[in-house]
Amino acid sequence: MSFGKKLSELRKSKGLSQEDLAFELGISQSSVSNYEGGATLPDILVLERVSSYFNIPVTELLSGEHNTFYNSNNAGGQNGYVVNNNIPEKLIEQYEATITALKEQIALMKQLLDDKK
Repeated sequence: MSFGKKLSELRKSKGLSQEDLAFELGISQSSVSNYEGGATLPDILVLERVSSYFNIPVTELLSGEHNTFYNSNNAGGQNGYVVNNNIPEKLIEQYEATITALKEQIALMKQLLDDKK
């Protein structure tokens, strides 16, 4: 199943409109529509937000897909990331653990900054 179809099913399972999901993900409704229709693919940052919002691993969103996802914040040079099912499960777990740890560090830093105010 394509990423777009999975996204559509996940959105509908939560009873959300495309506009509602777009708001939750911090993107436009037309982006959600384009993803669901298969016209475009999300950049890696949006892909992580979708994974986090629906509380499912990125690999589940991409199962069966062999696509290139882009980091839109990188304006120069080669900025594509090839994501496919050949990534070892252990490596994926390590990346997910790293992302979780970084999010915790960010939250702690924000708390420290708020405490200083």
